Amino acid sequence: MTATTSAAADAATQRAGRVSAWRATLSSAGALSWRFADRYAVVLAQLERDAPPKTVEAALATAVHDPGAAVALLAGTPRPPAQETQGGSNPAVGGAGPVVSLVRDLVARHPDVTRFVEAQPRLEQTAVPIHPSRQAHLVRAASHELVALRWPAESVAARSRHQSRIKPALSAASRAAPLSIKAHDEYAVVDVPDGDPWVFAPNLGRTLEDRLRSRDLDATQRSALVESLAALRAAMTDQGLVWQGFAPRNMFLRGGQVVLIDFEESVDASQDPARAAECLLWHRVFFADCLTAEETVRLFAPVDGGPDVPDDYPMPADDFERALLGVDMVTWRQRRELLEASVALEGRHTRPTRDRDSGVLHGHELGHFWGDFIPVELEVRLFRHLTAVAEPAQLVACLEAFEAAMEADICRSLRRHASGMPDPSAPRTAALVEALDAIGVERLAAHRMEAEHWYQRLTTDPGRLVDELLYSAGTAIGGLDRELLDTYLVGSGAARKGHEESLAAATRIGLDFVHRADDGEPYLRYRSPTDLASLLDRPLPSEGSDLDAVLADLEAKIVPYSVSQSHPRYLAFPDSGNAIAAMAGGLLGRLLNQNLIAVDRSAPAATFVEIQVIEWLRDLVGYESAPLTDLRGVKDVAGLWATGGHLSNHLAILVALGRRFPEVRRHGLPAMGTRPTVVMAGPIAHYSHSDAAFHLGLGWDGIVNVGARSGYTTDPAAVEAALADPPAGTTPFMVVGVAGNCRTTGLDDLATLAEICRRHGVWFHVDACHGGSLIFSERLRRRHLAGIEHADSVSLDPHKGLFTPYPSSYVLFRQRGVLTQFSRHETAVMADDCWDLGLITPFLGSRGFESLATWTLLRHVGVRRLGDLVESRQAHVRYLERRIDETGLFISLNDVDFYRLAFVLCPPTIRQAIRALPPERRRHAARVVSQYTSRLNAMLYQSGEVCFDEHTLADLADRIGAGADISYTIMAACPGNPLITQADLDRAVEYLTHAARPLVPAMLADITGARPAGGTGRPTVAGPAGWSDVP
Repeated sequence: MTATTSAAADAATQRAGRVSAWRATLSSAGALSWRFADRYAVVLAQLERDAPPKTVEAALATAVHDPGAAVALLAGTPRPPAQETQGGSNPAVGGAGPVVSLVRDLVARHPDVTRFVEAQPRLEQTAVPIHPSRQAHLVRAASHELVALRWPAESVAARSRHQSRIKPALSAASRAAPLSIKAHDEYAVVDVPDGDPWVFAPNLGRTLEDRLRSRDLDATQRSALVESLAALRAAMTDQGLVWQGFAPRNMFLRGGQVVLIDFEESVDASQDPARAAECLLWHRVFFADCLTAEETVRLFAPVDGGPDVPDDYPMPADDFERALLGVDMVTWRQRRELLEASVALEGRHTRPTRDRDSGVLHGHELGHFWGDFIPVELEVRLFRHLTAVAEPAQLVACLEAFEAAMEADICRSLRRHASGMPDPSAPRTAALVEALDAIGVERLAAHRMEAEHWYQRLTTDPGRLVDELLYSAGTAIGGLDRELLDTYLVGSGAARKGHEESLAAATRIGLDFVHRADDGEPYLRYRSPTDLASLLDRPLPSEGSDLDAVLADLEAKIVPYSVSQSHPRYLAFPDSGNAIAAMAGGLLGRLLNQNLIAVDRSAPAATFVEIQVIEWLRDLVGYESAPLTDLRGVKDVAGLWATGGHLSNHLAILVALGRRFPEVRRHGLPAMGTRPTVVMAGPIAHYSHSDAAFHLGLGWDGIVNVGARSGYTTDPAAVEAALADPPAGTTPFMVVGVAGNCRTTGLDDLATLAEICRRHGVWFHVDACHGGSLIFSERLRRRHLAGIEHADSVSLDPHKGLFTPYPSSYVLFRQRGVLTQFSRHETAVMADDCWDLGLITPFLGSRGFESLATWTLLRHVGVRRLGDLVESRQAHVRYLERRIDETGLFISLNDVDFYRLAFVLCPPTIRQAIRALPPERRRHAARVVSQYTSRLNAMLYQSGEVCFDEHTLADLADRIGAGADISYTIMAACPGNPLITQADLDRAVEYLTHAARPLVPAMLADITGARPAGGTGRPTVAGPAGWSDVP
């Protein structure tokens, strides 16, 4: 065992000990189910590690009565003491039973009922977080424990009516069952002026859901309970009245009685047989993961008199059905089959071994009832995957993975809620659905089964467990493994010898070319352009080839037909390019030293290589592409290589300007009667667009900046408004959409922007310099770049996302022929068989064979594996995102779209302090956040241990709390090398947190005014990412 693994094992043991201790402390917590007690134990153990001893003591004293308050203490964000409210009239209190007088006394002391109740511990008795609209809390009144929750005002009376309707069935069931069954009828309703009423009722303790799952009932008790519930089900069917809420979370066992709550709906089967039949199926879903197979058979044994619904009976589709089936109406058969599929999934909630929780899986109704936990779009994708699994062991392994993700997300939600930053999202569960889409059930199940100590880690550190699962799954897209990575990428010591041999082979080919004269070879073996097009034309390679074969092909078909400008008999130009340093730097492209300004005497084969790359990229974007042999000359070339995205975006604007205002070619901008303008989202657009306006003579006033949405994407409504009503004297001719902005890599809604531009007759350009790599993954292209094929132009940077050395950028144009406007030599550029790229390339005259790097990459790796590499890289940044979030020290300003995370140093204590400041002081606090974030980043950079990017970014979603108009100096993570390991990322986070934590006290003092400002000065933001247009 290495020192690293030994330390990790020791840390895991210590954490398990802390979790066990907290679990024992919480065992008597009245507000928690045993599942939530386990979750709070995980969160408290996590926070205890970094908390001062006195704070831990205070949390221990608080945890039994209010575990959320204990979490807040350890997180450094203690709740302020509840303030007694003075004056005001007491709200009206109604209801039934002794609880009414208790609540009246309570209201007399606390007339602001909402404020009082929300300061009390949250009640967490169900397996998953209760629906936020209920806002359930545990309230102590005298010696009594009450549950307070909110119901819609109109539902209070409706629930009472439903409860009265169902009582005859309860009486009939009680006469036939070993246990009596009653509806809980003691409650108090408090009307409040600020919304729905509060409903108070005695705390009935642990739900049947909790007790059945925890196996604390013996066989006799379980048998009597199942028999009694079966009697109730039979009584409901006999009387033709079905209680929708027949679920173990709405049932309690007290004093030999089954007590029922929450009569939100009862259905008369004679009036609505379809809804009654649906509810009876839902009952099976509700109970499926609480009962044994034998108990399920007994409880849901067929009964006579059930609703009879024709298969073709029409019903309005719910949100899930609309998303899954794409219809507004469904038949009863469709709904029944979907529910039965859910029951089947629930019924397989059994582990292959029974060494944890008596073998029961605790997912949240893993049929089509995940909608309370994740968005319906994810719910549908998950449902499709799981219902298609035929192998039971694979299904269980996948369910266990999702159970762990859910546990991790709930623990995260508990921590964030207690820290004053409620967040109901489920990022790990959502990420696991993405992983399932990418690698499939079989591989996800295999990754789960390869994980060691799964059950132990699930109960002690589910976040880390799931993060490692997502990392291992995400870095294995398409079956990628270390051997394949070493096949494609340089950087692993084990593969160095083979890589040296490959690079030596490439160098030999180049030197053989340079030394042609030594063997009496001519400087060129001439072949006509037609012959070269036929020789080099080939389809886009979906699968890669062995690198030796690619190099051999290159040596046979490209090198012989290239011009050797260092040859002693080449007298046309002096551009020999044979300095050894330049050759080594440029490798083969430099050694060949082709000048792509022209074909003859410059770049015969290289010209067609570059055109081939352009056609391949057009194909991937979704534009019309053609074999080289079908092209007539440069007039059909509809794309350009450029030195970078900066130049590519200049070229796009120049083409769009010439198309909209052709007269500018001869008369220039001063002769125009209007000011041409470019519309773009200022907070996220790349600086190259405003630079282009300046460089091309449009002026900075030629940029019309519109707003960005909180997710750092262009606001289509703002674009629509800018085009519909442009400033007087201006004519918008181009809109810039962003597929992966340079600050957060946010991805615009390209399809919507394309349609807006089409309606207004305006050129639509997509800056995909960051997001363009997604075109290699068909799945990611469909999800993130839908509509890119409708853009008039697209800029792409292989040197950003495709592991290609600088410089490598391309700008593509949907319509062929648009580049001929750049040539004064109209006869030449329009002639068939004219292939001189210099005629259609603005700003660049002589230039090298840079496109060879992209050609070789595509030939060697192929589209499919490039897609796998691009997609697998997301696992790195998402793992980093979760680990940084887990530290509790930072706030991320964006949700990662595909490979860039922006964050600032701002732990909950700082955020709480900022929100407590008056508005006029928050801008100063924001400057302090920027100063300390920049200081932290500089410390890390100068240490040489870890380097993050740094630039400015507006907090559009106001996550920090100083205002959405505030810009910050932020740190940014964008791991791009697929050879990065999980251990590398872990070490980076360790350096980050170690350096950050000591800064927090001084930072807090600077913000609160406890000491003079820290004097760190205005942060220096260096590099292109800091060239912000945002003030």
